Amino acid sequence: MNRRIMIILLLLVSTCAGAQTLSERPEFSKLRPEVQTLVQTWLNKNCGAAERSMFEKKLTEVGIALEPVFWEAFRLGPTKQELKNLSAAIVKRYEDRQNWLQQFGNTQMGKEEATRQLAISEKQYADREMIQYTQRYKTSALAGLGLIGTQQSEADLNRIADDNSNPAQTAAQEALRAIRR
Repeated sequence: MNRRIMIILLLLVSTCAGAQTLSERPEFSKLRPEVQTLVQTWLNKNCGAAERSMFEKKLTEVGIALEPVFWEAFRLGPTKQELKNLSAAIVKRYEDRQNWLQQFGNTQMGKEEATRQLAISEKQYADREMIQYTQRYKTSALAGLGLIGTQQSEADLNRIADDNSNPAQTAAQEALRAIRR
């Protein structure tokens, strides 16, 4: 059931973000519609190994044309529409989480942990989810660069990989390893 909801959400994100993305993402707007969908799915979806391998193959086939698109995605993060859609989903997830904690938290997590989790406000939960989503989006962009990156990307990735304060440091290091393979 959750997988279906995620697929529907991704389709909505892809459709809604498409119109806005074209105006705020000039590099992205240069892509053919099917490649735009591929990129949006890559940036927004957390895939299993087999599915990830299929996406990697398709992205590699498109090749170097995606380099400026992935840098744009890394620089700008998710679109306003993607964040708006996520925000609506977070409200529902928070409600579901609270209901689950109230029903099963004590037995599944222990009374102390369940109480601690129930005390997390909707705002705290939403803020954390938005930060994690944005970081995951940006690290997906760097992972994409690892698949198709050039020497120019390598130089820029090195700067991120050497920056201990950058939350994308590990993703940049992984992208560099992928480029060098």
